[in-house]
Amino acid sequence: MENKIHYRKLTPEFFSGTDNSMYKALQEIRPTQALKGFFFNPRLKVGGLNKDSKVNVKLDESPRVIIGAKNCDLRPLMVHQKMYLENEYGDAFYKSQLDRTIIIAADCPAPKDTCFCNLVGLKPYPEKGADIILTTLPNGYIFESATKKGEDFLRDNNHLFQEASSEDLSQRNEKRKQAMQSLEKINPSKLRDDLPKAIDEKTEANFWQEHADKCVECFGCLMVCPTCFCFLLYDTPTHKESFERHKIWDACYYAAYARVGGGMQDRAEFWKRFRNRFHCKFMHFKNKYDFYACSGCGRCYSVCMGKIDIRKVLEKV
Repeated sequence: MENKIHYRKLTPEFFSGTDNSMYKALQEIRPTQALKGFFFNPRLKVGGLNKDSKVNVKLDESPRVIIGAKNCDLRPLMVHQKMYLENEYGDAFYKSQLDRTIIIAADCPAPKDTCFCNLVGLKPYPEKGADIILTTLPNGYIFESATKKGEDFLRDNNHLFQEASSEDLSQRNEKRKQAMQSLEKINPSKLRDDLPKAIDEKTEANFWQEHADKCVECFGCLMVCPTCFCFLLYDTPTHKESFERHKIWDACYYAAYARVGGGMQDRAEFWKRFRNRFHCKFMHFKNKYDFYACSGCGRCYSVCMGKIDIRKVLEKV
């Protein structure tokens, strides 16, 4: 992923708005691949042993800038930080990726019918979670610092910027207003206020089975989901007396995911694993942290071959 199509040099043309390819890209909704892959790698070497000593893995501390992250990719970072950093040990690999990154997030000027960030308490433009917030205008961009790291970055490159005019700010506010109105037309019905309780009480198998029957179990939804945080550690022999340990993405839809000693599995039927996804994102996480582990990005529906719309499932709960 890194050092390929995701990276390009920052040029004066980009900041002036004359780099048309970047300008057009920023007008789009989030890409199919979530931002989380830059921080929570799909596969990562985390250690190992040889016959003489432990294998130490060097953390990557080279600085980088990611431009164009949408608000629906910022909440997932908040979800992951709850899981990986706000605990007794913390994940040094995740922290190093976060520390070396400046995130320049961008407004979403034209939401599509797969988007539903407004249903989970978000807006089609960033307010927190990034270092700098970017808005495209016909004659350039507005950059607004949101953290100390972002403020320092803008100050170090102040020769590329000028003070935004009141007209520029008015244009930004109008674009944001229009984007929000578009979202509200796409998603006119709100989620019920007692959704976590309603999901907890939705115990009948028939309801979950009806929706799970549409699933072909490709698990594409979990591979593109920006908030999923489960992982698996496994060891690979490299020589006769040595091995490497890797961390890879895991998913709660896998039949072996909840298997325990003796082969016991309390979610052997797929509908139970399907239900568990809703329990995780819309009940357990909300009850513990007071926000949903879903950003409304719509990637799950976009890649679903069974066209299971998470919004429709939640409406019927």
